[in-house]
Amino acid sequence: METRWIPEVLRMVGEIVPDGVSIAVSDRQRYVYYQPSDWIDLKIKPGDQVPKGSATYQALTARQKVADYVESSVFGVPYYGVSVPLLRNGQIEGCITAIYARPLAPANEAPARPRVLIGRGEDCWIPLSPAEIVLIRSHQGRTLLQTENGAFVNRYSLNQLERMLDPGQFVRCHRSYLVNIAAIRRIEPHFHSTFLLEMKDSQRTRVPVSQSYASRFRELLGF
Repeated sequence: METRWIPEVLRMVGEIVPDGVSIAVSDRQRYVYYQPSDWIDLKIKPGDQVPKGSATYQALTARQKVADYVESSVFGVPYYGVSVPLLRNGQIEGCITAIYARPLAPANEAPARPRVLIGRGEDCWIPLSPAEIVLIRSHQGRTLLQTENGAFVNRYSLNQLERMLDPGQFVRCHRSYLVNIAAIRRIEPHFHSTFLLEMKDSQRTRVPVSQSYASRFRELLGF
């Protein structure tokens, strides 16, 4: 794909997207340009392969505009992407993607924040406010909402809850854990630039921050 027109295209894009939105341009397989923002940075480098599951990959595959939330498993950071394939004579030349941090996602696309989550107890369903939840974990195919009063099964997957909940309150720190930031008591260094969290529940539950999430975790919490 010719790249000489990229600056002009980005100048035009900059007039219609808000501040804080990152921009990525790819050919059919690899990124050729990336402009990060202060709000979100996927750490893309020109020459990087377009990963499966990304908004860019979806648009190239579907050959049409895609607007979708992308899980943190793709880049280590969840984001909302709007991708438009670039066509010439009916052939795909590449793709341009606007990358939003979740708080900046277009309002009509943002998911409603639940006031309560339903947890299944032994013989009933219990409405739980997000503030009551210390952490959310995936265990043996089930999603568990951990509170001071025990763990309750929820119908949604960890990835679904990550999209639904306020990213300023719940942070993904491991493929199996979401934690309530307000419920963290201590952050301890661990092996290979990772961390261990001690939570504020009476059991002082310890939660790992895995290497793939450690950098983003530090960025979000500011340390």
